[in-house]
Amino acid sequence: MWRELVLHYLESGNYKKAREVIQNILQEDPFNAEAYIQLSAIELKSNNLKKAEDYVKEALKIDSNNKVAWAILGQIYHHRKDYSQAERCYLQALKIDNVYVEVLASYSELLIETGFIEKGLEILQYAKSLEPTNDLILENEFFINLYNRNFEKANKTIKKMFTSLGKISSIYKLLILLEVSRGNFKKAYNYAKLAWQEYPNNQDMLMVLEYLKMLNSPLLCFNRLFYKLPYELFYILFLGGFLLLSLMKMYILAAIWAIAFGFIYMMVLVMPIIYKFGKITKKAFLRLFCKGKY
Repeated sequence: MWRELVLHYLESGNYKKAREVIQNILQEDPFNAEAYIQLSAIELKSNNLKKAEDYVKEALKIDSNNKVAWAILGQIYHHRKDYSQAERCYLQALKIDNVYVEVLASYSELLIETGFIEKGLEILQYAKSLEPTNDLILENEFFINLYNRNFEKANKTIKKMFTSLGKISSIYKLLILLEVSRGNFKKAYNYAKLAWQEYPNNQDMLMVLEYLKMLNSPLLCFNRLFYKLPYELFYILFLGGFLLLSLMKMYILAAIWAIAFGFIYMMVLVMPIIYKFGKITKKAFLRLFCKGKY
């Protein structure tokens, strides 16, 4: 019963309630390895890596052959970019269960990140053959397509998640990432709004919503341009234009070119600060002049 309740709170992003339920279980049964694993998973989702590590190590003290505990410990090291330790944990989990699909997907991701792309893709394909509709496998497939800027294939992967009844929160996350990568910030904001309405207790989604709201502000027009153009292209345009004008001895135009690009870059850095300062100022005025209503 408690597992279903914790799962419900986790899916809705209400980590505080999930923690309370698990802490109550541990008071009744301090040697419940599964409860420690669930706590570790919550802290990992909250990016509290030290706490997550402490909890999962407690679980391993109770049950050293728990494949889920080894998988989570691997993910913690993976987040820290301690790839050798992450690999050791993933391999330990696979030693216990060599067809543990989620670990195969995570291990393939690690290999791709560390440059062993061919081997990583091979393992991902193997995991996909075992469980084609697994959320984590489809997510990894999505990120590979997104990295290659193959938006059509990335969109097809999201559709697969819909047909396989994947987690709605995961689908929203991928839809937002896809639209941001395409430069459709308004559409991404609308998806984030829908996700927030679906999961009003999910603080991560609230942060994404606030960020996209800021990004859609008229003040941040240069930031949106930066997102649409690869950084490499921006620098190639800047250096290429500057060198070309200099070689043609058009020094005034070269100086104007450099100043224009410098201004754009400065706006990209400064405008988010101005936006946030404006919001803080607005709140302060509301509290000062509308005390009865605010």
